[in-house]
Amino acid sequence: MIVVVIVLAVVAVLAIVLIVVGRSRLVRSLGTVTAERDAATARATEAEAARDEARIAVDAATTRATEAEVRATEAEVRATEAADRNGVDPQVLWALEQARSERTWRQSVAVSEGSFLDGADDPLLAALHVELDAAREDVGAIVELDAELPAPLTPAGSVLVLRAAQELLAGAVKAAEETTLRVHVDGDDVLVTIEATDEAGAPVAIEALAIPESADVAPAEGGVRIRRAVAR
Repeated sequence: MIVVVIVLAVVAVLAIVLIVVGRSRLVRSLGTVTAERDAATARATEAEAARDEARIAVDAATTRATEAEVRATEAEVRATEAADRNGVDPQVLWALEQARSERTWRQSVAVSEGSFLDGADDPLLAALHVELDAAREDVGAIVELDAELPAPLTPAGSVLVLRAAQELLAGAVKAAEETTLRVHVDGDDVLVTIEATDEAGAPVAIEALAIPESADVAPAEGGVRIRRAVAR
């Protein structure tokens, strides 16, 4: 009987030892699995971050390439336009025309006064007003402006509109009692025309401008059409 008890005790001790050892191994195994899972999660997170950085870098490179392409296209367009105009830069011509309008303002309209165009919201519209004011001072007739320019014009378009207006006014105000300069956008073009009447209210014929055939300017009733003058 005692032997049986001892054997059972030994068996129980061995069972306990096996349980403890098994539990220890299980704990170590679970710890290893958890560590590997955490490491795999960290690697996946790092890989995702690397992919995000790569995508950002690609997007930035694409944006820079697109901007460079746009700049190159714009430069090519400017070069083509300059070549079409024998290399003359329209922006330079427009700057010179504005300088002439300033001089006309100081000499013919408001002697010794400051700049008229400086700070103007629309330099072309301001320059047209200068031409009308100068014409009134010169001939003492009624000269009005009917202008509608809802969109900005290109430098080349601004130069041509102003010069056409100057020449049309010069030919009309000498013979007319009342003159209206009309400047209106028509699609991508700008119509510059004169409507004039004499002392009796009869229409005054507007002489066509002596200009060669051009892709930029075409005759129109009472004036000219400036083609592709609206900036897009």
